[in-house]
Amino acid sequence: MAEHVLVLVPSIDAGAPLSDAAAEALGAARELAQQRRCDVACALIGPNLAAATADAAQLGADTVLTATGHALDGDARVSIAANAVAQAQARVVLLPRGPHLLELAPRLAARTGGASVIGVTDIRHVDNDVHAIAAVFGGAARAQYAFRASGPRVIGLAPAVAAPPDRDPARTATTIELAIPQPTGRVTTLEPAAASSGPRLENAKLIVSGGRGLQDGENYALIRELADGLGGMTGASRAIVDDGWASFEQQVGLTGKIVTPDVYFAIGISGASQHMAGCATARCIVAVNTDPDAPIFKFADYGIVDDALEVLPELVRLARERA
Repeated sequence: MAEHVLVLVPSIDAGAPLSDAAAEALGAARELAQQRRCDVACALIGPNLAAATADAAQLGADTVLTATGHALDGDARVSIAANAVAQAQARVVLLPRGPHLLELAPRLAARTGGASVIGVTDIRHVDNDVHAIAAVFGGAARAQYAFRASGPRVIGLAPAVAAPPDRDPARTATTIELAIPQPTGRVTTLEPAAASSGPRLENAKLIVSGGRGLQDGENYALIRELADGLGGMTGASRAIVDDGWASFEQQVGLTGKIVTPDVYFAIGISGASQHMAGCATARCIVAVNTDPDAPIFKFADYGIVDDALEVLPELVRLARERA
């Protein structure tokens, strides 16, 4: 098999289609493959991969490598991924955001003699190699990385690196089944985690997030009311998650969810770098804060310098009137 740009999706629920993040990774792979004049391969790991295999082919994969199994430990995933790299003769491996990314990327790079960069927001083709652009210092700056290792460049993607390719329902791909290695016994999965249900914050088009400027946990109800009135979802800063005002599933930031909505309301949020690392790529940011010098206003497209508790009821009223 000739060289491929490899998209590695290390965890797929039984019968599930490809995630939006995986589709974005295929979009990035297609762009890179055109520059490198090679094909695209996609490696899938999980039980019942029929739907995901069809998606990968229709979204531009020329070869789909599948490892059908469940309750796989980290050692097994690394072995499968290394096998996929060898089969695809991959010099560049792209991993979409999702479960196992932080564990798998560096281990795969070490296993194959390569190097890894996580949180990549852009990939540049330079002198028949790639450079990776990633956020540093909690999102306050960007760094450009060149790879010196002889092995594959293992790149963990941030959200919205590329648009998903146009789907071609008639498109097919060569499929190759990868072997499942025997368990090492070092770590045993007793029961796979249950798949979460309902909408995902990462996929929301509109998010209303609250921070310490709400002053009290009971006032987070206003965030929910505004999100409901606008047809969006609720988010939160790490500070109020730590205080118990919102759940971890709602946390936006470097240690929470990375989101890319069309509209992001930051209500009573100062705009610390770790929070902005999770939402700075929103198309439009609307900020409400009492401090005119708050960092959030450097990112905001629209800003209101006022008490969140004065502004929120009026925003809720307007949202209800226009619903």
